[in-house]
Amino acid sequence: MSHQIEELNEIRRLLGRRAVLLHVKHGEKRPVEEQWQLTTLDQTLEARYEKRLLSGNIGVLVGRPSNGLCSIDIDEDGEVEPFLTLNPRLRQSLRTKGARGCNIWVQIKGDHPKGYTIKTDKGGKFGEWRADGMQTVISGQHPDGHPYDVVVYEKPIAINFDEIIWNDGLLLPWIMPLEDQYGQPVMMDAKGRVKDINQQYWAGMYARENRVIYDPSIEEFYQYDIYSGAFKPITTAAIKTSIADRMLEVAKGELLTLIEHRSDAKLGAIVNGLKGIAEHRNAFDERPSAIHLANCMIRLNGGMIDKEGFSPSYRSRNQSPIIYDPRAQCPRFLNELILPAVHQEDVAILQKMMGQALLGKNPIQRFLILDGEGGKGKSQFVNVVNFLIGTANSYQLRTQHLADRFELSRFIGKTLLFGSDVAEDFMSTKGAEVMKTLVGGDSLSPEKKGSNGDFQMRGDFNVMITANTRLRLRLQGDIEAWRRRLLIVRYEAPPPKKKIPYFAEMLIEEEGSGILNWAIQGLIALNEDIENYGDICMTDRQKQVAESLLGESDSFRHFISDKITKAVGLDLTRAEIFEAYAAYCPDMGWNALPLTDQERQVAPLILELFQTAQANSIKRDGKAARGFRNIAFTDELHD
Repeated sequence: MSHQIEELNEIRRLLGRRAVLLHVKHGEKRPVEEQWQLTTLDQTLEARYEKRLLSGNIGVLVGRPSNGLCSIDIDEDGEVEPFLTLNPRLRQSLRTKGARGCNIWVQIKGDHPKGYTIKTDKGGKFGEWRADGMQTVISGQHPDGHPYDVVVYEKPIAINFDEIIWNDGLLLPWIMPLEDQYGQPVMMDAKGRVKDINQQYWAGMYARENRVIYDPSIEEFYQYDIYSGAFKPITTAAIKTSIADRMLEVAKGELLTLIEHRSDAKLGAIVNGLKGIAEHRNAFDERPSAIHLANCMIRLNGGMIDKEGFSPSYRSRNQSPIIYDPRAQCPRFLNELILPAVHQEDVAILQKMMGQALLGKNPIQRFLILDGEGGKGKSQFVNVVNFLIGTANSYQLRTQHLADRFELSRFIGKTLLFGSDVAEDFMSTKGAEVMKTLVGGDSLSPEKKGSNGDFQMRGDFNVMITANTRLRLRLQGDIEAWRRRLLIVRYEAPPPKKKIPYFAEMLIEEEGSGILNWAIQGLIALNEDIENYGDICMTDRQKQVAESLLGESDSFRHFISDKITKAVGLDLTRAEIFEAYAAYCPDMGWNALPLTDQERQVAPLILELFQTAQANSIKRDGKAARGFRNIAFTDELHD
């Protein structure tokens, strides 16, 4: 009995606690209860019912009663691999097997059709889409004596129903003929001429013949390209042209007068109808984790690399131009660009962040700063990353414009934002505060030029910045938030003796596939860090580099806190404070803030820390000067 209890608990773990389980006699398929379709989740959790579950086979009431848990029943072994080739994501979904074929379990997000038997166009049976009104046996003994086995021991993949790709030659009963779904394509007059067109029919035809997505959140159409495996942006003008061409094909038959109805206004109305048919809000925000390469898709399964073919189920719009070749290496990239330039500990940081950029997501929610003197390879590294992921997938980051109305809309469809050889104040401009949301997984509501309103965008970007000097952060009192986001690699080695023009392009041309392999290994290592620590693993030295920048960015506050104290009857002028601060920073290894920043910060900081307001009548050499009463330098009091 303990074995059966353990098996039942494991079934619930795999299927989720909302799966409705059914009691089936041992060696049979049909549930015992007469009205098993009406079984509720509460009933299955009763002790008496659970005891019955342990005495025979276990079925699952699929579909809406089990929160969208469904199964794809494939009758013959020979049909399984073709289906999985079309749906590579489902290779890692729960799969069970009775006598032959298999059941592939899926967790459907959103709507799905009720259960149906699926036949081939030759009259044979392919299997079943098991959903509302149906059940699937998952445990026990098949009627022919075989046990029900778990072939793939994973939880069901969460997927939209329309992402499932079905084998050619299947009659899918949930797909109605276009005429039944939308009506006749044209209206005829008494003379047999086309009087008008049914715009919804033509929109439906386009949707059937082209895998197209309309994302209303960004007001863009995307169409799947079978050759690249990517959803590519397509303009309404291109869609109108395609529909007009399709109408012309139909017109060449018995509807010649259809040609007269291909006006721009009617084509525009068809496209508006297509928006509703193809709507998929935030279609690319929750795309599956996969690396889209020139010749395949790569998924990481722990430390293993699974290579798959292209599929629209990946919902990818960001393809790398690099070919995957597991044998390729990159000796020049490592020996001439990476290893000579940075501390050995930082090589791992560069590798992991390159891997994350290749993934196109930012699970650790950090941005990377590469700083140090010019000519040491910082920009070349970022250029290599750009070429590796595909330059169409990146955009230049301009912090001075991040607070502008339309700047964030420029990042639609991008995965990497970069700033090359930026100025010292790049991270201290007003717009730099947005940086935290760009990488922090936050929801953004930018405005798109020419749009009727704002739209939603997730801050899941990779960000890489190079600077020839140490940057200053705009902390605004939120040091902890910056600490969670900051990752710094300092280029301290001497620059190379010989500069190589277009070195990044040369490396990608010669070693692109090898660099790709290096980046993939970095992503595997990063995933291990996330699994073990919830973040990228950093050494004490690397943490201290970040802490130093945080301290330097808040150096004026540090100085006032460390070097000034309350002293009744004493005073300091602003000029004395600025002079002492200028001497303090070199001792700390910091660059002093510009005088304008000191002048802006001094009065608020003194008031906050010592509750004394600025006075305009501090006496020095018989003259009045601006300063502060009841404070003094700590060192002078000790002396």
